[in-house]
Amino acid sequence: MSGKRLSSVLNDQFALFFDLIRWIPVALLVGILAGTASALLLASLNLATDLRTAHPWLILLLAPAGGLVGLLYRYFGTSVEAGNNLILEQTHDPTETIPLRMTPLILLGTFLTHLFGGSAGREGTAIQTGASLADQLARPFRMVPRDRRILLMAGIGAGFGSVFGTPLAGAVFGIEVLAIGKLSYDAIGPCFLASIIGDIVTHAWGIHHTIYPLDPAAVPALNPARVLWTLLAGICFGLVGMAFGVCTHAISRAAKRYVRVAPLRPVLGGLLVTIAVFGIGLSHTAKYIGLGIPTIVASFTTHVASYDFLGKFAFTTLTLGTGFKGGEVTPLFYIGSTLGNALSRLLPLPAPLLAGMGFVAVFSAAANTPVASTLMAAELFGAEAGVYAGLACVISYLISGHTGIYHAQKVGRSKYVSKQADEGLSLALVAKLQKASTGDLLDSLNDFGFIGDNTMEEISVLRLYFSASEMRKSDSWWRRFAPQTLGHFLLQQASEHGIEQALLHRVIGGYLNREQLVMDTGEIPPARLPQCLELVGREEQLQSFLKDNQDHLRRVRTVFLRGQEAATEAALEREELEEALRIEQAPSFSQPGKD
Repeated sequence: MSGKRLSSVLNDQFALFFDLIRWIPVALLVGILAGTASALLLASLNLATDLRTAHPWLILLLAPAGGLVGLLYRYFGTSVEAGNNLILEQTHDPTETIPLRMTPLILLGTFLTHLFGGSAGREGTAIQTGASLADQLARPFRMVPRDRRILLMAGIGAGFGSVFGTPLAGAVFGIEVLAIGKLSYDAIGPCFLASIIGDIVTHAWGIHHTIYPLDPAAVPALNPARVLWTLLAGICFGLVGMAFGVCTHAISRAAKRYVRVAPLRPVLGGLLVTIAVFGIGLSHTAKYIGLGIPTIVASFTTHVASYDFLGKFAFTTLTLGTGFKGGEVTPLFYIGSTLGNALSRLLPLPAPLLAGMGFVAVFSAAANTPVASTLMAAELFGAEAGVYAGLACVISYLISGHTGIYHAQKVGRSKYVSKQADEGLSLALVAKLQKASTGDLLDSLNDFGFIGDNTMEEISVLRLYFSASEMRKSDSWWRRFAPQTLGHFLLQQASEHGIEQALLHRVIGGYLNREQLVMDTGEIPPARLPQCLELVGREEQLQSFLKDNQDHLRRVRTVFLRGQEAATEAALEREELEEALRIEQAPSFSQPGKD
């Protein structure tokens, strides 16, 4: 190896080592903050459960408590009311620091929900506290958006792992929950370290997690018949997980439609829950409110009522859909474990095993996190149950489609070939497009490609073409150790110049400057894969952008379209869109085997 080559290799390794080292103190701090917040949350929920159990009359105050939570968020928490979806949106596109007040508000809101008898979980609270506390480190450490994205994922993973005592599942959840079908491996180191430290810190505060009694001896050896029964159970778990997300969002939309004043929605939800609890009978419904941990544990040791999963399903969707605070995951554990217990009456598999499979598989379907769910099964129930649980998690994940409990979650890689058009869209937008007809969507676009009366007569378009591996020209020694891609840098510059719109397009294939054709056919894009940065704004803004960044654009091909030219191209793109939609709706597209 030549001296020059050896020097290059050593520089690369030093840069990688430096990048790892700089994340260690950050991940440690994230783990300490998230673990401490989870310990406080778990201790407060234990207190709330004990008080409510000792004084059942507190349930009568659920409606006023809901009004109080609503008022707190109306006057102090409007910017953080979106909760988990806000966390995911900021992780996808880090723009503004998450307000620190998210932590006390969600802790108080969750405590009140459980104290007065709402049916909710704890994961949503842990994710919000972990991420919002972690995000406060972005400014002291002077993090760029890419680093802040990793920071938020570490906070998500640390919060999840510490609140359930599953550090491996928490770490993977942090990199899996953002986009269906994709794992963000750039954050794997900080996520694992933060999640493990968070779990250690939670235990250090004297908090102990629930033990679920699944005896490894109760797990039978695999055979073809049991694989088939597991597949059938996974389908059932997937359908129920999908239904949970759909129903919760439907109740939320109905509440917003018919109750215009936001603080009154949890009041209505609290009244309905209270009426149901005492109308049916507290002795029958007490197990459906709060976390429901005793019933989850019982589903591993004895036969519980076959309708218990429906009771928890109804109380939780009503509680969360009307605006109470908490999480969805512990209720999903309840629904899954009791559903698995009920299925043991029909399927020739042990009840404890089916309860464990349902525990993680319904969650996998609702959260679209099959890998994290499988790891959770291994951590909670042991490796013996891992194969059954993993198969159930994958099947339930596939069956649930492009739905889920997190509307800000995006479709990174479609679950089905026929739904590839959903890739890159959030679940909220996928659901909205499914309800809208093609005609409605096209009719809202004018000849300039805008919705409504906007035009491009005074707008110009600048397109920049370069390879995905092109890096920003280093202007300091620091940049050499922490290089930045040219695309990311130019997007930041466009924002600073006040340009109206900036889009960085990743392409399927192409070539630049008569080079060899490159296709993106694998998981990792080729280094020479072309990219296109499209900027839309006023001509003087674009000219200023070009002038200020000319040193970085020497190897970049530029195309400038002024007003009428841009309008003409927009009309052509509209024609292409109409043709693509016509082809997609043709019977031969959905049934490729038929001519």
